[in-house]
Amino acid sequence: MTDADPALIETVSDFAAEVGDLLDRTVVDEPPIAAQVADDRVVVGAFDHDGNTVDMPLAIQGEHRLDLRVSFRCTFDFTGSFLAIEQSEFALIVPAVRHPVVRFDYVRERAWASAHVQLHAESSAIGFLRAHAGKTAETWRLHLPVGGRRFRPSLEDVIEFAIVEFNVDKKDGYAQRIEEGRRRWRRLQVKAAIRDVIRDDPATGPAELNEAIELAAQSIEDSVGE
Repeated sequence: MTDADPALIETVSDFAAEVGDLLDRTVVDEPPIAAQVADDRVVVGAFDHDGNTVDMPLAIQGEHRLDLRVSFRCTFDFTGSFLAIEQSEFALIVPAVRHPVVRFDYVRERAWASAHVQLHAESSAIGFLRAHAGKTAETWRLHLPVGGRRFRPSLEDVIEFAIVEFNVDKKDGYAQRIEEGRRRWRRLQVKAAIRDVIRDDPATGPAELNEAIELAAQSIEDSVGE
């Protein structure tokens, strides 16, 4: 038995289908993306037939050289109507040693660097600074804050990163699908940011938003007229 809201399960299932379509049309063949209930949350990721989490293979010049890990822990936002990501992880992993190259992590309730990148690489300069800061080898991973809750990297950004930096094999038309998804992601995040402003400051927030919209519209009008 599950405590997850049936409406949440339906919403997240639609989201899982979008994630699967993005991967299938860019870098992964038949991605095993699905939605699984976990208590009162729903997790989107790649699962095998037994429901175990799996990483997805990426090819470079036809050879399996990287794995991609994708995971979203989903709930509804404070309105109870809109999908919210409580936690997400995107990772590129070297399969031979099971060692991540880079991770893009998000933890919604984290006070500092809720969205951050963990880069797993050697650097003598960073090692020198960490040693003088009293950091041990166990705390080597750096959490680099990126974009905050609303403007953090999307899965589209991670896919394009893998293609550009590691020359991962891609599908025909991948660039269009990435751009379509990125535009949709940004629109959704702007709408969510607007809801946040109104929730946090119901007295003056709407007026400030209207002013910002008017300024943006004027800026666009001026640029078109140039």
